[in-house]
Amino acid sequence: MFQSWKSRAVSLASVLAAGLSVGLPALADPAPGPSVKGDYVFRMTPAKSFTADAPADPGGIAAAPRQDVLRIGVLTADGTGNLTGHTLATTDTIQGQTWLVSFDWTGKYVVNSNGTGFFSVDTITNISCTDMTVNHTGPTPHPAATGGTPAMNNVSCPTGDAAIEGHEDYAFVFSTPGGKKIEFMQTDNAGGGAKIFMTGTATMQEDGGQSGGVHSHGR
Repeated sequence: MFQSWKSRAVSLASVLAAGLSVGLPALADPAPGPSVKGDYVFRMTPAKSFTADAPADPGGIAAAPRQDVLRIGVLTADGTGNLTGHTLATTDTIQGQTWLVSFDWTGKYVVNSNGTGFFSVDTITNISCTDMTVNHTGPTPHPAATGGTPAMNNVSCPTGDAAIEGHEDYAFVFSTPGGKKIEFMQTDNAGGGAKIFMTGTATMQEDGGQSGGVHSHGR
């Protein structure tokens, strides 16, 4: 009798298990959210605010400070909200005095679950300025002194309130799965008036299948 009851119990358990396995879908691991981590290359171009074209110069174009008009560079996102980068920028004045500006920077970023995010450029270091409004007398791309020695850092970069690079804020969105490519735009305008906003794309650097990334900067 005991053996018969035990056999029926085992059979019932087997039927229930089979029914549950058919009726319930297998549980999968949740898909990871978007993330930014690794090394990226970026290129940035300018977009003008409408005040730059308004009649009677309400945006103060005539008095606008030197501004970046093109940028390229590299940046690294550590996966926990910290950015480091290096930027080369072509800057110009309303009079057309062109400088090449090179600098390192650090910043922060956050990523939302919907694939949007924000990042900032907070601290500028190792900045150098080179006047490119000259006749090239030696090897390009840098202006060269007599004898062909590149004349890098041949002008002093303004500091303090007159500094040409400083804090910046951006919004971004993933344009490809896995965070391999990011589109971003500048969102701040502390100075007001005539303004060049930087916009660009950051693309993850490929390294034997191991990569990561994000992008940066404007004024």
